[in-house]
Amino acid sequence: MSAAKDLKLKFHEIPQGGLDFDFSQKTGELNTTLFDLLGDYPVYQANIHISPADSLVQVRGKLTGELRHICSRCAEDFSSQFSKNFVTNYYKSEDNISGLTDSIDDLDGSFDLEFLEGNEINLAEAVHEQVALEIPFQPLCTEECKGLCLKCGSNLNLAQCLCKHEEVDQKVSPFAKLKELKGE
Repeated sequence: MSAAKDLKLKFHEIPQGGLDFDFSQKTGELNTTLFDLLGDYPVYQANIHISPADSLVQVRGKLTGELRHICSRCAEDFSSQFSKNFVTNYYKSEDNISGLTDSIDDLDGSFDLEFLEGNEINLAEAVHEQVALEIPFQPLCTEECKGLCLKCGSNLNLAQCLCKHEEVDQKVSPFAKLKELKGE
């Protein structure tokens, strides 16, 4: 497969034995689709198995790769590795969900239900969604990141700045200023 448009599969055309797909930055099928998440030089590996069963198609996969972030404390670029297993079941109808919990009890990873409005499953969109879910809300280069000085903007992980910082009295309530404003 050479383009993202080839990654759309018709629900009823998936063979009973299923289909297997292996994607990586070297094969390039998903590079354009994942550009907004992984950038110009993506690093990823996706192994996907698609299997039909009655009125559903199960997409089971493993994703590994590297995400590039900007630290929310110090604004430095950094990379982090990710690895996740996922299962997405595509249903033609909401009526056919009974008995599904037995097949997902042993799954280690994320599990999604998707209801098809049309007749196609877009594998590129499924992988994109799973990678996007790995992006942290507030990425940190390390848990110990000291961030930037609020006065001069120096990266406190690299050096101590020369700004004078007021010591915070631990005994004083953080709401003391509010009491002053309220007149108490």
